[in-house]
Formats: sequence, structure tokens, C-alpha cells
Amino acid sequence: MGHRRDHRQPYLDDSPLFLSGNLVPLTIIKGAGHEFIPLPNGENATTADFHSIRTKTESPAHFTSGFYKIEAGPQRPAHYTFEETKYVLNGQIDILDEATGITHHLVPGDFAFFHVGSKVKFSTKSNGLAFYAVTRPVRAPHPNLLGREEDNKAKL
Repeated sequence: MGHRRDHRQPYLDDSPLFLSGNLVPLTIIKGAGHEFIPLPNGENATTADFHSIRTKTESPAHFTSGFYKIEAGPQRPAHYTFEETKYVLNGQIDILDEATGITHHLVPGDFAFFHVGSKVKFSTKSNGLAFYAVTRPVRAPHPNLLGREEDNKAKL
């Protein structure tokens, strides 16, 4: 009888890297925090990308992660040409989904997924901070990460 794979579980021995014996070290960024992300002059929201790679999956794409910071002010429109996940860390982020007309009030612990073609308007009555991961290259590098990526040769 043939081997049945449970597609819900990852399989290390299916990985080309595992099969070839080439182990790849992790990328670690110490202090990739949100505390020192300034808003651009005259703006009430910004992104701060802190890591990006060109994936080595079946359909290579960029995979970038960072923080989204917003303060009270005008709505911030976005029309998605890439996928994105947002996870609210603190504050509140309101998202008007133009496809449905519904405004979602996201608070810490809430998650949103934006499909290619999603069109939204972000706002907040106070402030909000979210972690995101997107399938696009870096647009706005985190302003305070210079020198924080660890050397892969570092030993504990």
C-alpha cells in the first residue's frame, strides 16, 4: 500500500532543501520593533517593512513583513494588487471594505486578509498598530533597523 500524506501537516522530507542536504540558516532581526517608527511629515499613517525575500516556492513571489501605524486623521485608501495579512497589535484600526460597504473595527487580536482586488479605506479615532505580511517587495523600509540583522555566523 502506498504512503498517504496528510496535506494539513508539513512534511520535511518533501522539501528540496532537505533532500539535497543543504541546510539554510534562519534570518533573525533583533529589535524589529514598532516603537521608533516616525510618521512622515503631514501624514497620519505609514508602513515600515522590516524583512523581504524572493521566495523559493513553486511560484516565486516576494514575501515582505512589517508594521502598519495609523493615527487619527483622514481616511487612507488602498487598492490591493498583492495579498496582505494584518494582525492588530494595539489600538484600533477601522477598515471600510468598499466591496461590501461594511466598516470593520479591528482591535488587538483581530486579523484581516486582503485579496488581490480588495479596495479599502483605513482610519482610526485614536491610533492603531498592526503587523503585516504581504506578497510585494519593500516599499518603505523601517527607518531604524540599520545593523540589526544578525550575522548568520553568530554563536550563542
